[in-house]
Amino acid sequence: MNLIQKSVVLSLVSFVIASCVFTSCGKDSYVEDVDTTRGIWGQVLLYDETGSVEKDHSDIAIKVHCIDTISDTTIWDSVYYMKTDSKGYWDLYKPHGGWYFIEFSKDGYCKNALYAYRYDTTSADTLAALYLAKPTQGSIEIDSLSVKDNVLSVYRTLYFTASSASYGLSTWYFFGKTADVSSEKYDYAYNSGSASSTGGKEQHSVVLKPLDKLLENGFTEGSTVYVRAYCDNARAVSYQVDTNIFVYPNILEGSSVFSFEIPESDE
Repeated sequence: MNLIQKSVVLSLVSFVIASCVFTSCGKDSYVEDVDTTRGIWGQVLLYDETGSVEKDHSDIAIKVHCIDTISDTTIWDSVYYMKTDSKGYWDLYKPHGGWYFIEFSKDGYCKNALYAYRYDTTSADTLAALYLAKPTQGSIEIDSLSVKDNVLSVYRTLYFTASSASYGLSTWYFFGKTADVSSEKYDYAYNSGSASSTGGKEQHSVVLKPLDKLLENGFTEGSTVYVRAYCDNARAVSYQVDTNIFVYPNILEGSSVFSFEIPESDE
């Protein structure tokens, strides 16, 4: 075999090898180039039981539902699965357009979710960072309620049960029109933010809430309002699962129920 023939043979061998690399040797597969101009990107962060950020945010499971068509019967057209990297980042390249329902979970942490997010395929959408937190390490009791100058005062006692010397808890207050008010049955919910243990096991304090928001959410002057409180991680988590339906995945047993009457105005 002369040099020209050898050259031709080597060229053919190289071509066959290259073809196998790019076409998986005849398998029906195709890998599309990454297009960073279209897709959905996000980040999920983990927090421990004291509300402090974790160092590793990897392996958070993400389940993505996409609805391409909504008619008399809801059709789930696409489902994607993925996990976060060590910094909590995840991405979905060139997904279908439609309404997205995204669930985030990891063993030992509360669940979180994004409800009814619309993606139209024309852009790269970066979502706001979400977070998962470990269950709260405390509880709350309402001691009493009072109303003055259109402001509700909630006197409460927080009980800090974690072994850490100092950490935070946030508190939820659920207002309803009946005595069976709870985190699942209420007309208005309010989160007061985080309070610090500062090394103690109990904390007595008061939360002030103007009545305007209650009046804006279906309560009326002269009506009786029932209140129940819950503790949450300092990084309080809540997410929507349906129209006007929210889940509070990290709260435990609530306080006793108290009530008060919204004063009637003098006008």
